[in-house]
Amino acid sequence: MSLPDLIAPVRALVESALTLLHHLLVAAGLDPADGAVWLLSVALLVVGVRTALLPLAVHQHRSALRMRALAPEAERLRQRYRGRTGPADRRRHAEELAALHRRHGVRPLASMLPLLVQVPLFLALVQALEHASHAAGTAALGSFAVAVAFGAPLAATALTGGAPAAVVGGALLAATALAQVLTQHLAVVGTTAPGGRLLLLLPLLTAASGLLLPIGVTAYWACSATWTLGQQAVLRRVVRVA
Repeated sequence: MSLPDLIAPVRALVESALTLLHHLLVAAGLDPADGAVWLLSVALLVVGVRTALLPLAVHQHRSALRMRALAPEAERLRQRYRGRTGPADRRRHAEELAALHRRHGVRPLASMLPLLVQVPLFLALVQALEHASHAAGTAALGSFAVAVAFGAPLAATALTGGAPAAVVGGALLAATALAQVLTQHLAVVGTTAPGGRLLLLLPLLTAASGLLLPIGVTAYWACSATWTLGQQAVLRRVVRVA
């Protein structure tokens, strides 16, 4: 089964959720012709999804704290096997490290769970909005294809929608990059993890790739990155190792 086939059910859910949110906002009195209502629908989708993922995020953060606490012991274990590159030694090192993690309830892969959940959602959103941009009046998100917010067509990219799209898309990508830099800074404060230029790599890649995505998608990206920043700041204060 191809990737588009796997994403199709998720795309249908995304289309239905965004359409429902848009209808609810219009029913609340907002102008259906205003593209900003679609942007607000995207923001509400982020809020709903990320709220549902909060238990995973708390688990991820707690696991990261445990990993940080175990770092000295893991480093001593690594030093014990330093220079011993035989298959048996590598296997014993891996087994002892895994046993150390089990004793302290650490699951290194736990940090990937929220991301793994969000990746298909993001791909589905890209597909849904790209499909809508070429199917005005026929797709579930048909009115999105002609929606304009702050002078920028939401179906256009920052490179193809003229000056307003460049401004709006550029602002969304700049907000995304800034939120990612601050989030990564919070993640490494008080640790020995590398910082500096490495903190800029992901935001720069995000901004570069975002130039090719519809503005509606970059809006999702900006909202999600902003949520992640706020979530990281709150979890640092309230979550402790159990």
